[in-house]
Amino acid sequence: MSTEKTPVVTVIIATYNKTSTLYYAIKSVLWQTFPDFECWIIGDGCTDDSEELVASFNDARLHWHNLPRNSDYQSVPTNEALRRATGKYIAYLNHDDIWLPNHLQVLVETIEREQADFAYSILEWIKDSGLRADIPIYPGAPQPPEVPALMHRRDIVEDIGYWKEPQEIVADPRVAFLRTAQFAGKKFVLAPYLTILKFMPDKENYQSTNQQAEYMKHIRQDPRFAEKELADLLVEAYAWLSGPVTFRRLRYAIFQSIRHMLIRRGLQPDVLMPWLRPGTRISNWRRDRGLDSR
Repeated sequence: MSTEKTPVVTVIIATYNKTSTLYYAIKSVLWQTFPDFECWIIGDGCTDDSEELVASFNDARLHWHNLPRNSDYQSVPTNEALRRATGKYIAYLNHDDIWLPNHLQVLVETIEREQADFAYSILEWIKDSGLRADIPIYPGAPQPPEVPALMHRRDIVEDIGYWKEPQEIVADPRVAFLRTAQFAGKKFVLAPYLTILKFMPDKENYQSTNQQAEYMKHIRQDPRFAEKELADLLVEAYAWLSGPVTFRRLRYAIFQSIRHMLIRRGLQPDVLMPWLRPGTRISNWRRDRGLDSR
């Protein structure tokens, strides 16, 4: 009989030929203050040195598996990792994003204290156009949390199923997975801490590191990093709210209100866009980020 201890958390990283940022994502997993995890890094048909990069960390908690062919989206590698996962909880990290060191600690404490199905924390978008916070508010949540903000019970998959593939649905598979859980009455709770930095991919350079190294240096050197970032985000939000009401802003508010109304009635907001076909949303997402030309 095996005496190996089952980890509390399984971390899932889906990746494709981007060791330039995968390095920093893995580093941010390994610097977690909550060490009781396994991490499955699933290559989506990688043809670069991703396997060698994972092995170079020489950490038994890291596990590599490469799929035989590229699937163009993270649903397939994510589902492969879910099938291999042994942790009580699942946490996700994109290969070009980074966690602050307290991310897993905060989410484990929150999901257990609140006896929730899903927990998520505050995410900060790092964009050329400026910073932006991502803080979905349930039960309505016009937009569900981004993947790296999430943690959920592993057994939730037995109730709501795995991630759908893009060609099966109109919605983004991440959104569809979370909406299915939401409409099934699963409990979502917010951990009110900034613990994730999400970097917008460079359309012109897929391998761009988008300042990951610089931000990780700041996090290591400044114990008040999260506090200062939250202050900056608050200033940005206040300036936006107190600014002039433009047509674009008004249109956004109206659209979000309609989305909120539909969601409260258990309807996917995609009913507002009947012209969309399955797979179109992800095809557009890939095109806008220059991924189809890789």
